Amino acid sequence: MPYRSRISAIVVYSVISAAFIGPGTITTSVTAGASFGLQLLWAVTLGTLGCLVLQETAARIVIGSSLNLKEAAARASGKKGVNLVTITGLVIILGCAAYEAGNILGAVSGLNILTGTDMRLLTLIVGLTVSAILWFNKRHLISAIMTFLVALMGAAFIALAFQQDFSSRELIVSASVPQIPAGSALLVLGLVGTTIVPYNIFLGSGISRDKTMAEMRIGLTVSVLTGGLITGAIVVAGTAVNGFSSFPELAGMLERKMGNVGSWALAVGLFAAGFSSSVTAPYAASLVAATIFGWDKPGRLRWVWGLVLITGLIFGLSGIKPIPVILTVQALNGLILPLLVALLTILVNHPKVLPAALRPSLYYTTVLLMVFGSITVIGFNQVEKTFLSAGWLTASRPELLVGLSLICTLLLGYAIMRNSRSA
Repeated sequence: MPYRSRISAIVVYSVISAAFIGPGTITTSVTAGASFGLQLLWAVTLGTLGCLVLQETAARIVIGSSLNLKEAAARASGKKGVNLVTITGLVIILGCAAYEAGNILGAVSGLNILTGTDMRLLTLIVGLTVSAILWFNKRHLISAIMTFLVALMGAAFIALAFQQDFSSRELIVSASVPQIPAGSALLVLGLVGTTIVPYNIFLGSGISRDKTMAEMRIGLTVSVLTGGLITGAIVVAGTAVNGFSSFPELAGMLERKMGNVGSWALAVGLFAAGFSSSVTAPYAASLVAATIFGWDKPGRLRWVWGLVLITGLIFGLSGIKPIPVILTVQALNGLILPLLVALLTILVNHPKVLPAALRPSLYYTTVLLMVFGSITVIGFNQVEKTFLSAGWLTASRPELLVGLSLICTLLLGYAIMRNSRSA
């Protein structure tokens, strides 16, 4: 592949790493580092590899079949497949809207730490800037901005990570050897889940339609691994603190520990993460709408991303936290992601969607089933947490979640074998 094509692919796919590192990722990763040091770094590695496998699978389906995910589902499963993609897409759009306020708040918090400017004024500035970027609907412009923000974010958090006194051997071992200390199970699931989000899969497949397999693979590999590296750096940086309840408090802790570089690096990284997610969440919602409704006119897509952005601005400016909505969306996403991963696994192995040369090997399919099993545990856990928060459950049942996930994985494997035999 020509050098220029490689650089272009990396820039275009930088949207992926920009999308999965947001304020929620920072909160989860810093908490993991603060609570358990480097012991959960392996979970970032696992989540990153899972994200890469799923992104490659979705993009392979789109490029190899010349169909979007809805069209591929229609070819493989008829009306049932179309309905599943439609329901999944609608839930993902709702999720983008529910979490947009948090994305904007993250960007605003970073700017507030840097400048001390009023939060509401900064919210308006961020909202208008995001709107201007999305209004022109220039993919190359969005990709260029995301590349810059990812670089800025990476530099900030890697600088914080380098302030910590760990050897290369400690980092390598912690990133590759699983360990689950007492009380860390939820954070392990959180670290994996924060890198594999439903709208990112639609985002990756949407920008792959006019790419070759080689361009897709180099772009995705660099983007996802970069995102994983930054997430790992945030975990390492989090080892410098003991816990926090707000980003200004965290900035103060880092400043006392490292001087001005601590608070400034956090502020810059937080702004870059929040702002990039503020752009990519509405952008992804418009791509999902284009896939499930066939909308390709800028006017209709502006309505989609506009509603997502306005929802975030309203809750951001009012200070109202839509807790019931967020809890509902969390529960739905906990169910939707395993369904989406199951659909991808079936489609990429389906003879009606891809020719034999492009379908995955038995080894690759086994990896996909393992990813599905892990995702299903995370999904069921997300639903359980929602029910616990709402008071509908009184105690967690992790053994039940694992058992249900194993049954679902076996059923998915059987469905793949049945489709192959009936071809």
